[in-house]
Parts: sequence; C-alpha cells; structure tokens
Amino acid sequence: MLLNIILISIIVISLGVIIFLIGRKIPKLKALDTETVPESKTAETRNRILLARMKRKTKIGKEIVQKGAKPVFGAIKNSLAKFFKKIYDLEKKYKKEAEEKVPLKGKDLDQKIKTYLQEAEALVKAEKYSDAEKKYIEIVSLEPKNLIAYRGLAHIYQEQKEYKQALQTLQFVLKVIVKESRSVTKKDDLGREIKTVSNASELVEAHTDLGQIYELMNKNEKTFEHYEKALQFQPNNPRNLDQMIQIGIIVKNKSLVIDLIKRLEEVNPDNQKLKDYQEKVTEL
Repeated sequence: MLLNIILISIIVISLGVIIFLIGRKIPKLKALDTETVPESKTAETRNRILLARMKRKTKIGKEIVQKGAKPVFGAIKNSLAKFFKKIYDLEKKYKKEAEEKVPLKGKDLDQKIKTYLQEAEALVKAEKYSDAEKKYIEIVSLEPKNLIAYRGLAHIYQEQKEYKQALQTLQFVLKVIVKESRSVTKKDDLGREIKTVSNASELVEAHTDLGQIYELMNKNEKTFEHYEKALQFQPNNPRNLDQMIQIGIIVKNKSLVIDLIKRLEEVNPDNQKLKDYQEKVTEL
C-alpha cells in the first residue's frame, strides 16, 4: 500500500513538473500546424517541432514508473534530469544564437544549409536519430520551407515508428507543394497534349510518402486515396502502378487490379511481380 502511494506521488510530482515547464516555456500545445506553418516566423516553426519532440519525450516518466519500485527512484531522477537539461540546453543554445549572430543570407545561407543537410544525412545513416532531428530543426530555423529537412524529419519519425508525427510533417510538405503548383499543358509520349501541373513529380512523391505512412498505420482507405492521386499525375509510372496494385489487392478491388496489371504489363513487361499479381488476382 505504502509503495503504491509513493509511486503515485512520484507520477503526480513528475507530471506536475513537466506541465509547469512546458506551460512556462511554450504556451501552445501544438505539433506541426499545417494551416499556419507556411506563413509562420522561423522561431514559431522551430518551436512547434521542439514542442512535439518534448511531448513525445515526456512519456518517459510513466514508462519508468511502470518498470517497478526498486529502480524507480534513481531512474526517474536521472532520466528526467537528463531530459529537461537536454531541452533547456537546446533552447538556451537557440536563444544565444538568435541574439548573437547576424542572420545569414544568400550564398552563406545556402552553404550553411548544405552543410547541415550533409551532417543530418550522415547522422541518419549512423542511426543517431535524435542528433539528426536537431540538425534538421536547425535547417528549418534557417529556412522554414525547406522540404528536404521536413522529409528528413518525417523519415526519422517513421524509423522510430512515430507515425502520427511523420504524417503531420508530410501533410505540411504536401500543402507547400500544392500551393506552388501551376496548371500547364504538355505533350505525352505519343505527342498528345495533356493538362497537368508544373510540379507533378513532386506531388507524386508527396502522395506516395503519405500513402506509405498510412499503409504502416493500416489505414487502407487513406493509403488507396494517396496512391491513386500519385497515379493520376503519372499514370504510366511503373512504381505508381505497382503500389496501386498492391493496395488494390488488399482492399479486394478485383476489376481495378486486373486493369492495373494490364497497364503495368504494357509499360513494364519485364516486371518480375506480374506473375505473382496475376495469381493473386484470381484469389480475390
């Protein structure tokens, strides 16, 4: 009984400290807000990501308590102290940089971003995701609409199975790309004029990325929706056809799958998956 009271007290105190610090440092409990990020200031964009990061990390208190009574005191003390020191040092670092350095422009800014991107990619390869995340946030601080950095963040969240955070990040990416899209008329492989958009390939990539996250979340309808949109922009792209066939099999849309298999066979007759797809469609 006494042990339960102690554990509950620790949880309450820990949560109280967390709530107090979060409320003191950042008043708005929001993650990436896809409605306001494109127009927000650099600091606001960075703080939204930092806050989302903080909210995920604060789960450590509950997890530590659930591990048992004996190691709980030392674990809570050490883990929470390290966590809050990390957040504090990070915010202190950003504040100091903002006060001391002159904002970069032109070639200097481009070079700094290029360097940070290289460092972030190296950290991701080394699976040092926390450090890579910080580096991508640095890039967003310098250039709030840097889609490479946002995609990097989404990849990190996906690798860590933080799918909701990855989803929000990629939704922002899609929104920026849609805003920059312009209607154009082009000629296809047969010389026919077709109406499309100026950044069709970027839209395909954005919808594919979102579809993959929804697929990991087992949300088949949303996966189908985004893969279908990707296919609309590039109807003869083998990858688009392939992923659409796979989700079509999952949702058991037999007529669609048959049609897509025929189209894939026309554009990519040597595709090794064709035989497998033809066998699976008979089972639908």
